[in-house]
Amino acid sequence: MKYIQRHSKAIELIVEVVFLVALFLLGFFLDYELAASLTWQFYLFMAVLALILLLPVYVQYRRKQELWLFFGFNISLLALHFLTLTPVKPFTKFYLDIKNGMTIEEVQGLFNKRFPKGGRFRQPEWRLRNEDANDAELHRLNRKKFLATPDQNLHYILDLTNGDYDAEWVTVYFKDGKVVGTNYSPD
Repeated sequence: MKYIQRHSKAIELIVEVVFLVALFLLGFFLDYELAASLTWQFYLFMAVLALILLLPVYVQYRRKQELWLFFGFNISLLALHFLTLTPVKPFTKFYLDIKNGMTIEEVQGLFNKRFPKGGRFRQPEWRLRNEDANDAELHRLNRKKFLATPDQNLHYILDLTNGDYDAEWVTVYFKDGKVVGTNYSPD
């Protein structure tokens, strides 16, 4: 018992570091699978979890070690934003960059920017399709919000050759050559 009392600060620090590493690995997994580091909610969620872990010890002892751990943890999480390990992150960035009113050429320019030919990741499959009356009725039934009833769409599938990404797709809807809505379906 005396050993634990004598080394309580070191034991607390080791436990905090172990839990922060586990929390970072959770964040890494979420970013790897879902490109979570592209959203501010991810950082807020992870920071709150780190605060729940570190705040009680900091409030009780006022040690600066907990502050340094908290800042180091958050900087490590911010580094995930710039780390691209799977094609999910550029595909999600592509989807997030598409804005209403863009032309087909602008959307294809964004696509080529995120997935250049001969780039690190295989280019997603895509095709331009014309919408018909049945598609318009289906959109109304699914309550998708569009600026206007689409007459064309570009459908992108991340990677048909890889089972991890073959069901991840983005559909961009057009009316008279301008984007009126988008839809993203993660794998």
